[in-house]
Amino acid sequence: MYLSKAAAAVSFLGALGIGLAVAYVAGAGEVEAVEPVKVNVTYRLAPVPVPAYEVLVEAEDLEGVWRGTWDHGQVPCTLVIKRVEGNKFYGTLAEGEAEISFEGTFHAEERRVFFRETRVNKLGAFSEWSLGTNSGAFSPDGRTLRGTGIDRWGTYSWDLTKE
Repeated sequence: MYLSKAAAAVSFLGALGIGLAVAYVAGAGEVEAVEPVKVNVTYRLAPVPVPAYEVLVEAEDLEGVWRGTWDHGQVPCTLVIKRVEGNKFYGTLAEGEAEISFEGTFHAEERRVFFRETRVNKLGAFSEWSLGTNSGAFSPDGRTLRGTGIDRWGTYSWDLTKE
């Protein structure tokens, strides 16, 4: 193995020497400057996301009707926030014929809401309802709330837009 490596090295060096000698003789010892090849390269960069302008959201902005989807099956729902007192709010969630009362808190600095379902007012077509605990955040324009909740059946998501 050492012999084959040595033979390969000698062959390479011999070929290199012969190549340099031929180049020297052909050029009569003159070295011609070669101008470098110019290459134009265009890079396509992914667009940099522009930070969305965030509208100031206050607790009073919560009051009103919010429609969207709710629960494990992402079914249509209506959330009505009827009363706001400081950073606390109260209302009802309607999913089909079911109506659930809730109470929550608003955190302006974080643009987030936290609320818990407190009472089943009407079951509608449901045979039972597991009261959930929810948290969500406002979209930059302050018109949409998106979040998650958890009840005894697991985690679910919700998405609401103010009318």
